[in-house]
Amino acid sequence: MGACATKNISSDKTMAKPEAASVPADKTTTGNDNENTTETSVQEFQLKKRRPGCTGMFWRSDPTGTTGLASNANWPRDGAKLRGRVVVTSNGEKWLLATSVLQKGSTQWKAAPQGAAMPFEYNNHYYLE
Repeated sequence: MGACATKNISSDKTMAKPEAASVPADKTTTGNDNENTTETSVQEFQLKKRRPGCTGMFWRSDPTGTTGLASNANWPRDGAKLRGRVVVTSNGEKWLLATSVLQKGSTQWKAAPQGAAMPFEYNNHYYLE
């Protein structure tokens, strides 16, 4: 088994939809309801899964469209830790714009490819916590 992949992740109806709320002071937004909200601080999460199958997840493209995905190098395997900034897209999907990854069993953080992103929920299978 390899990494889980799809052709169009943004149309996945099982993506977690965060509740609508006001934007805290540590987030940036332009105030337009059709735009994305991005946290300004780097946060850390672990890639977890609810059921067997696949050995990790390939990187997804930046859902904001700001940066194209440079490659799928060093894609996160099961149990990897990811660092990056959280973004909530205009359609309410929560994503991590990854900056680095620590594979399970490793002690060395490695840079994520430019434009690498990971959804907080994927197909009721993988999630970030």
